Amino acid sequence: MFPSDGRNHKNAIKNEHNTKAFLQKNAHKIFTELKNKSYEVLSKGGTQYKADNIIKYNNSQINISDKEKRHGLGGSYDYTNTSAAVKDFGSAGKFINNLDKEKDKVLKKPLNARKKLVESYRDKIKDVSYLTLKAFTPKSLTSLINKYLIKPNKEMTMFITDGVKKKRYVFPFTNHPINNLMKQGYKPVMNVREGKSSGRILFEKAKQNVDVGLRMRIHTNNGATAYLSAGGSNKSAMFVMKFQQDGIRKLLGEVNPIVV
Repeated sequence: MFPSDGRNHKNAIKNEHNTKAFLQKNAHKIFTELKNKSYEVLSKGGTQYKADNIIKYNNSQINISDKEKRHGLGGSYDYTNTSAAVKDFGSAGKFINNLDKEKDKVLKKPLNARKKLVESYRDKIKDVSYLTLKAFTPKSLTSLINKYLIKPNKEMTMFITDGVKKKRYVFPFTNHPINNLMKQGYKPVMNVREGKSSGRILFEKAKQNVDVGLRMRIHTNNGATAYLSAGGSNKSAMFVMKFQQDGIRKLLGEVNPIVV
């Protein structure tokens, strides 16, 4: 269960500020283009900026995507968390569209009636997420990956902090193996277990499967209670798509990171 109380967002903001201070002091030791140059680190992030921090120098900049793993390099981190992608789901989006229409009718009911439906809608949301993932074709996945993962990150530098070993790993997103796999004609296919709201995306070509740890997750951003506006601090919720990175240690062995 993913927390819907904002704690992940607050932790991310705190880490962005920590990274900003670290980069302001050490960026010239990491990036050769900053050697003997003055620079400034600016915090960005939020919904308007893909980069969490930006290093400005001369008339150029380095975009930093900041990923903190406070408990070590297990688990995953997010690349993408957006509701905008739902409109690009094509025929796979029919399950979400149908539930949204059903939900709009429920919103006309009294609050007490909506509260009684929350538990059943938790199951409905999970079912719809699974059906959506299962319906994706290689063509639709290719389009989503290009538009919501590769294109937004093509000029991004990944900055992964291992909070246990106190190490930072820095590499351009263009080093991620997904870039070459897509160029070489590998087709993304969804591998999702029955009833799950996330699935691993594998890359296939000539009967060869390549797993780069890419995961897609479909869920609502604020949970079933907010989806039905049935109480709580969040008054609404919508379906979102996430691209996530599993297998962080394996990835770092493939992207030739700078370790600081």
